Amino acid sequence: MPKAACVVGSEGGIGSAVVQRLKDDGWSPVLRMDLNGPIPIDVSKADSVHAAFAKAKQQVSRLGLLVVASGTLDVGNITNTSIDSWNEVLAVNLSGPFLCCKASYDWIADGGRIVLISSIAGRTGGIVTGSAYAASKGGVESLAKSLAQQLAARGITVNCVAPGGIDTPMLAKNPDAAIAAMIKATPLKRIGLPAEIAAAISFLGSDDASFITGSVLGVNGGLRMD
Repeated sequence: MPKAACVVGSEGGIGSAVVQRLKDDGWSPVLRMDLNGPIPIDVSKADSVHAAFAKAKQQVSRLGLLVVASGTLDVGNITNTSIDSWNEVLAVNLSGPFLCCKASYDWIADGGRIVLISSIAGRTGGIVTGSAYAASKGGVESLAKSLAQQLAARGITVNCVAPGGIDTPMLAKNPDAAIAAMIKATPLKRIGLPAEIAAAISFLGSDDASFITGSVLGVNGGLRMD
């Protein structure tokens, strides 16, 4: 399997930790895509995704690992979420991973890996997040399972990492009281670190995870136990 990796959403709290972990693991090169990244991308726009992946393919002929870590937060409920806000969140959080996986279909090598980022909200309906966010992340998990079925014949695995509360700028947008309540409800009584999400992605991208596909790996301190 080629040791080239691509991280979409590479400049965020989780994405930057993933980039560093993959470099430490020996992935090279690790291509970085983000709104203001080395390879600019707006995952909500098909033309932007197409252009970004076209540029990336000029740098690397075959890809071994694709990680889609881009995302946007929503804390609105059904009464105060406009259709425009709903569409915006789903465009970034759900259509974005779909477009990235579609763009990488002929680029990723047989035996390669795809890891998407869902959320505990995808299964709980959201603890401190809103309806659109929860729906989008539930959709990401279903997307990963569908792609896992479709790509299995090529030996490509597709999995999700589902974080709980992680110490990132995105989490910090929530009210302090909501974050405190999440910590209190978490058996390990703390917020997770971006490096802990990166470690889970590192595992799913490794040879040790070669028989795991269509799975959702919860990294949430026990906040949800399946």
